[in-house]
This record gives sequence, C-alpha cells and structure tokens, in this order.
Amino acid sequence: MVDLYKQFGSELRAARDHSDLTQEQVAGRVGLTRTSITNIEAGRQQVSLHQLYQLAAAVGRRPADLLPDLDGGADALLSEPTLKSLRADLDGRAFAARVLRNADGRASRESAVE
Repeated sequence: MVDLYKQFGSELRAARDHSDLTQEQVAGRVGLTRTSITNIEAGRQQVSLHQLYQLAAAVGRRPADLLPDLDGGADALLSEPTLKSLRADLDGRAFAARVLRNADGRASRESAVE
C-alpha cells in the first residue's frame, strides 16, 4: 500500500482524537462502517475525493488539513512499484496522445487535399 494513505490515515486519526470522536461516530457522519474508518486510518483503504471532504467535515477540519505534507515530493510518499506503475501509465498516455494528435493532423491534411 502507498505510504500516502498511511499518512492520511494518521492525520485523520489525530483529527478524530482531537475532536473526541469515536470511529463509530465518524463512520455514521460519512455513511461508512466503523471497519472502513479503521482501515482508512491504518492506510489499508483508499478514499475518494468526495470521501476526503466528508471525512474532513466529520472531524471539523479542512480537507487540506488531512493531506500529508509533500516537502519530500510526491515520490517520497509512494513505493517504488507504485512509482513504476504510475510512470508507465503516464508514458502510455503520452504516447496515446501523440498518436491521436498525429492522426488528427493527418485527417485535417487529407480533408484539405480533397
């Protein structure tokens, strides 16, 4: 699992404790189970963007307050296999974008010739 989620879970747990809320109370406020809150706090369960906002509101914080500090850069928060996967995905997307741009350019030139 990515360290980013462990750090997020730690921030969520600290905010929940500071607000004197139980995992059950937070779960009820955001429509999740207590087990989900346990897993999120442990970094085993990823959260979506809308859940980030719901969780922040539930513990009385801004979403940015729960996000890990990126002083070391995003690479410092990700495991090497995850980084490799992300780089490959980005390379694949860049390649696909170049192919599509070239195909669009050819189609425009061909229609101009006709």
